[in-house]
Amino acid sequence: MKDFINLKVYPYKKMTVFNAAFDSLSDMQMYLLSEPKVNSRIFQKQHSKMNKPEFPEDTYNNAVDYLIGGYDIDFNVTLSLQREFEKTVSIQNTARKKERAMAGSHPNVPAFVAGEPKAMYRLSRLPEKKFVTIWFNLAYSVQTGKQAVANRGVLTLSLIKLLEANGIGVDLKVFSSCYNRSEVFNSEVRLKSPSEPINLKKCYYPMCSVMFLRRIVLRIMESMEFREDNWYPYYGRPLSEDQFRSIFGIPSSDIVISSPAQMGIDGGDINEDSKRFFKKIDLDRYIKLAKVI
Repeated sequence: MKDFINLKVYPYKKMTVFNAAFDSLSDMQMYLLSEPKVNSRIFQKQHSKMNKPEFPEDTYNNAVDYLIGGYDIDFNVTLSLQREFEKTVSIQNTARKKERAMAGSHPNVPAFVAGEPKAMYRLSRLPEKKFVTIWFNLAYSVQTGKQAVANRGVLTLSLIKLLEANGIGVDLKVFSSCYNRSEVFNSEVRLKSPSEPINLKKCYYPMCSVMFLRRIVLRIMESMEFREDNWYPYYGRPLSEDQFRSIFGIPSSDIVISSPAQMGIDGGDINEDSKRFFKKIDLDRYIKLAKVI
């Protein structure tokens, strides 16, 4: 039987790390459908399944179904926002260009008539394929507005399209990392490999819905064999980007998308948000934007 979760528990300095990795959303769904045992000694109640007035989202069972069935609340609104933003952004063209040569795939008729030796066209050589991993942090403070979350998701998806238009393959993972005293928890799932095209509908649920973190990630946490009592009722404190990079060995060449506030996103004008967002990730290391109006 396939192990749907790749769980590694190991020491790091004076802490214990619980790293729960999934290859896909379907593996995550299958793991949760297996009803993993709850660590009831720590989690006296399951916040992943509780309904609260301050959290008027869907039920836990529906949240699990959405992992495969799809979650599309406000999807068209978010998609329209992305399209409008991308009208204002252009990138330097790095496509293959035609070069004059003695041999090629297309004739240069004027040059041939003139008797010139380079009477053919050939395409310039493709640049060496590059790759980058993007880590998208699901966590953000309770004060974060819905539009800030949407803008962060839109800008990240547009970033992926920009990178891949420039020949940079993207490995996209979403994660949630937190700690409690001597224990660290991380949950991650791959949404896209470098060889896959971006699937906006699949990415939308974990990247733009508060329910994914509130229902799915918390339920995974509740199945961990934590020993520290204080995981309940607050489910730990989020790691900073520096802590995350250090503990999990994330290289500086990888891009980490932190909370909207840490990325400079306030949920106002998306073009203003984009300037701070691209500056935060130092986009010039990867591609050159021709303009952002």
